[in-house]
This record gives sequence, C-alpha cells and structure tokens, in this order.
Amino acid sequence: MSEIAYGPVSGLGERLAALGTKRVLVLASSARHLAPLRKALESFEVTVIDRAKVHVPVETVEAATSVLVASGADTLVAIGGGSPIGLGKALRLTHEVRFVAVPTTYAGSEMTRMYGTTRGKDKQTGRDERVRPDLVLYDVELTLGMPLKISIQSLCNALAHVVSVLSTDSLPAPVRPEALAAARAVVEAIEALVGAPTERSAREAAQRSASRCAALYDQGKAGEQHALAHLLGGAFDLEHAALHAILLPQFLAHLQRTRPELVTELQQAIGEPQLRPHERPTVRDLELAMREARVLAALPSLGARLHGLLVAAGAPVTLSALGVDRAALEAVLATRPELPGRIALDAT
Repeated sequence: MSEIAYGPVSGLGERLAALGTKRVLVLASSARHLAPLRKALESFEVTVIDRAKVHVPVETVEAATSVLVASGADTLVAIGGGSPIGLGKALRLTHEVRFVAVPTTYAGSEMTRMYGTTRGKDKQTGRDERVRPDLVLYDVELTLGMPLKISIQSLCNALAHVVSVLSTDSLPAPVRPEALAAARAVVEAIEALVGAPTERSAREAAQRSASRCAALYDQGKAGEQHALAHLLGGAFDLEHAALHAILLPQFLAHLQRTRPELVTELQQAIGEPQLRPHERPTVRDLELAMREARVLAALPSLGARLHGLLVAAGAPVTLSALGVDRAALEAVLATRPELPGRIALDAT
C-alpha cells in the first residue's frame, strides 16, 4: 500500500533523500506547479517532462520511457492530475523505480491500482499493484488556485467513483456504509466550494473526500458509467473529469430506472444541501429553476442537484458543449451495444 502524507511539497526532498534517491524524473502536464517542486528537489539531479496528456497516449509513454532511461532516474515524481499520474503508472508498470504522486486535483488516480493507455481512439485499462505509488503527498496549497469549474468537475469524478462501485454491488458488505459516507462527504465538499471557492478548509475537505472515494473505488468493480467514459474519452479525446461530471446526473437517472432502491439509498445518505445560510439563496434558487426546465425532468433529485452545482460553477453540462457531435456519438456507441448508450445520448 502507498504511504499517505499531508503537508507542504517543500518537505519532499527530505523524504526522498531518506529513501536513497539520487536522480528524479518529474512528470507534469504543464509548468504550473513546477517552481515549488524544483525548489524542493534542488539537491537531486532532476529531469522534467511537462507534456503528460489525457488518456496517456502510448506515444507519450514511449517518449517518456526514452527520457527515463537516458536520465538514469531512480524516482518518478508525478505532480498534477490524472494525466501525469497516469503516465507515472504506465512507466512504473515496466520499470523498477520509486514512484511519488503529488496530486493537485481531485482525480483520485493516486489511490488506485488502475492504469490505462490509449492507442489511437482505443483506450485499454487494467489493474496492477505495481502501478501504485510508494508515496502520495497531499499539499492543499497546490489546490488553492484550481479554477472552480475544474474543481467541481474533478469532485464529480470522485463521486462517480463511489456511485460506480455501489452500482455493481462489488464492495465488501462492511465497506458499503463507508462508501455512502464518502458520497455524502464529497457532495458536501462540492457545495462548500461552490459557496466559498478560496476557503482553505473547503479545499482540505475536498482533497480528503476525493482521496477517500478513490480508495473505495479501488476496492470494487467499475460500473457502466466508467465503461462509457473510457469509450467516449478515447474516441473524442475528452477530459476525464469533465466527461464524468456530465455523465453522472444521467447515470443517476439510469439508476433511477434500473436500481431505484440504490438512488434512494444514496439520496438518504447524502441528505439535504449543506450550504451556509448566506450562500443558500443563490444556489438554491438556481437549483429550483433548473429543476423546472425540461432537460432536468427525468433526473432524480440528486442528479438535478449536481447539475445545478455544475451550472453554478460555470462547468459544461452537455457533451455537445465539449464538441461532441450527436451523429458521431451514435456511431461510437454502436460499437458497444451492450452499454446503456441512452446515458450519453441524454447528456448531449
């Protein structure tokens, strides 16, 4: 299992030195958080790859493999969201190196043994203990500047992890109450951030609840939403969190049709909105207005609630907003007729 630590990234160098690290390969998708990390690693030989891509294309893995071998790095440090952490997993699968994940979003990849790569439009996923990081370092300071839209999308992705494994009844029975509690915690974190995006305590709650959701996801079997997300993400090159955020309300509508008792259980566990009184009118009024719209008529209350929060955060709520053409969507869905394509079609 991974060692989990909470604290400033400035302390990472001391931790790595104790492990005997000499050379580090840093994996990132941009230069955004590299300055504090470089400072923390100034006593090591450091090579940086800052072009990690969503869905981990095999071409990116091959290029990174060449850099890893040439650098002689003995430790990978992936900083960012699912893209750099996913790249670290792909490298770890075939190389004996230490692996440290420093998440700056709420993707949760750092807490699972799941990995995936994409060749063309075909995304392949798997599970392997080798890809699990040796150390996961959570530094809340690295999340404070995350745009609200991305934050809420990322937390919806975290919630999708829990809903997914609950929908497959694959969690050990003693863990099920924990999953329901995690769902409540992450919805409360979403509402807290919509009400106070820069509040440190809200960011800390978001970070911890997302990590908790991902750890539970790792204990169960993924459901139909995740199968659809991997299919559509690979086919249309869509951001994973944005895609899950859009699909989740419609997946809840699908569960309302097929597993109404599960939706009831989720809604009872999550409870009513927890926004503070001075925040309540804006979000509540928006939510009530959106519920009256025809587009939300088929959603259960939790789905409508999430939809309203996404709108309040300025996040897209349809696949068409991500540039997905309906005819092209239908063609992709036709390749997997066993999946409930209505979820995606209703989200266009």
